[in-house]
Amino acid sequence: MRLHRVLRLLCALLLVLAASGPLPAGAQSGSLDAVHATYQDMLDLFYRPLQPADLLHAGWDRLGSAASARGLPAPDPLPDLPADPDGAFQTFAAAFAAYVAGLPAGFGADQAAAAVDAGMADSVHEGHTHVLSAGQYQRFLQTVGGGQQSTGLGIRLGGDPAGLITATATGGPADRAGIKPGDIILAADGQDLSHADLGSISAALGGPAGSTITLSVDRGNGPQTISVTRGPYYFPPLESRMLQDGVGYLRLSDFVVPGTALADGTEVLADLDAALDDFDAHGASGLILDLRDNGGGSVQTADELLGRFLPETARSVYESDERGHASYDIASGREHGRQVPMAVLINGGSASASEITAAALKEAHRAILVGQRTAGAVASSELLPLPGGGALQIAVAEAATPNAHTALDGVGVTPDVAASGSPSVTDYRNGRDPQLDTALSALANAPAPAAAQTALTGLSAGELDGLLQGALPPDGSPPTNDRLGRTGRWQRLDLLHPNQLIDQNGGAPDPLALQQTMRGRGYEGSVVATYGNAAGDLPSVSVDVDLYAGADGAHAAASADDIPDLLQPMDAPLQVGDETVAYRGTWLAQGTSVVVWRRGRLVLTVSYSDVPGFDRPDTLVALTQQVDGLAQTLVLP
Repeated sequence: MRLHRVLRLLCALLLVLAASGPLPAGAQSGSLDAVHATYQDMLDLFYRPLQPADLLHAGWDRLGSAASARGLPAPDPLPDLPADPDGAFQTFAAAFAAYVAGLPAGFGADQAAAAVDAGMADSVHEGHTHVLSAGQYQRFLQTVGGGQQSTGLGIRLGGDPAGLITATATGGPADRAGIKPGDIILAADGQDLSHADLGSISAALGGPAGSTITLSVDRGNGPQTISVTRGPYYFPPLESRMLQDGVGYLRLSDFVVPGTALADGTEVLADLDAALDDFDAHGASGLILDLRDNGGGSVQTADELLGRFLPETARSVYESDERGHASYDIASGREHGRQVPMAVLINGGSASASEITAAALKEAHRAILVGQRTAGAVASSELLPLPGGGALQIAVAEAATPNAHTALDGVGVTPDVAASGSPSVTDYRNGRDPQLDTALSALANAPAPAAAQTALTGLSAGELDGLLQGALPPDGSPPTNDRLGRTGRWQRLDLLHPNQLIDQNGGAPDPLALQQTMRGRGYEGSVVATYGNAAGDLPSVSVDVDLYAGADGAHAAASADDIPDLLQPMDAPLQVGDETVAYRGTWLAQGTSVVVWRRGRLVLTVSYSDVPGFDRPDTLVALTQQVDGLAQTLVLP
């Protein structure tokens, strides 16, 4: 799934999108609010236009199934629904209110609303569109940035049987207690788990930090009892090592948001570059990128990864909807100076950004894919909070390969070389990985890479920081409001290439033409920062400071709307600098308000992002004034 830009994660407050008409008396708050929010979001944002009656009937049918499963009478059929969305919902709401009034406490209005929400979301049969409970939403927000330290045992489960331990976090509680990959959990604190499913095992292993759990594990020579005290652990999202046959190995388990600090103090793109440099130092003759069981994350990170292996003219993904929008992402960042043959490992757990990465490398004839067909869960989505604490994840664009426009969502990416499923218990216990062995053999047939074509010129990151970082507000200093209670700086990026700014701003219908336009304007680089409660948690504010070679180029950039599918002009709430314009976000940028202004050869942009309809123009104005004051202190050569 996309954690920056396309998957925008919104704050967990009890909000309702504005309705055109009133709800029935007695149904203004609580359970029906969540149903109305889900209904409105699905109609307004889903990438395929939907019919109101279809959604409401799907929700009503799910409500009937949920009631019947509890031995309760199902609701009567819905009356005929008017064609207009507001009238249809009014009719539905009256029927809902009448039905839930007679439900017992064990299956009340909240449970009924949850069933309706799930029924509407599931009716479109799309892998990125579903309802999260309040607990699921909160857990998702806690891990959205990726690469964070967690608390627990520090193990990964999977494979067959469900209790098979596939990895332990180095230095984590399980590792210190002597738990090893290949161990099979049989019981926990006396509870038999030998035939339990993965969810039941995971639930049985949970507990607070500092508590101890006694595990019975099978290591192949009879049960063993091991006690583990729960505590902090860390699985780094990027792991690298040299294999014995001179091949570099990169395993990326999560496309974490770029520019965010990992638990060990590093940053994922810096770690990637360091690993590639280390492979060069060891004379690596090939490279394996392991994306197995990587469920996705930030597509901006995927684009940056692709930029290490593809030229600046390579597009990474094509996104569109059935409402007339279309956009391309483009490979970003620094193409690595030494290119070697490459194999990519994929399986059914490779999803979203993993599939975009694999598909782009395959279509560009840059890598050979090894393993199994990917998950086919690639639609771009937003996550919108619902009253009651849950959230609706909703697909707003469908994704396809960048050149042939081959569908990915619901289809997946097919490997060039098929390899059998996950390692067996014996493989884990003996440190073997048959799929990796297949990938090593497949490298002999990998496409021969072209020499690196993209070279960064001009300012270095250090030079850019020296010139521009003074315009970025210090951590915690941007203005707050009734919804934005904390403005910690959780992301910090230096952009040195036009492609990076294009991807940062949401892609473009013709990114290659925009790249050349930016070069013609004299683009030299940007510093970017994002502030809020945490990665992915909105409201948030961002600041972007772009440097151009001269004032004329900066004027051209400030006065042009380069991405009209994402930004629609609106009246500027204030005037600052040499010229000021303002925009309201649409499509993939729904809920964002933007002010852009110029000072000399600087173009400055501030954005406020929240649930659509919850603008805070006063905060946008105050942030603009703060950043403009800081910008006036900069000294440019």
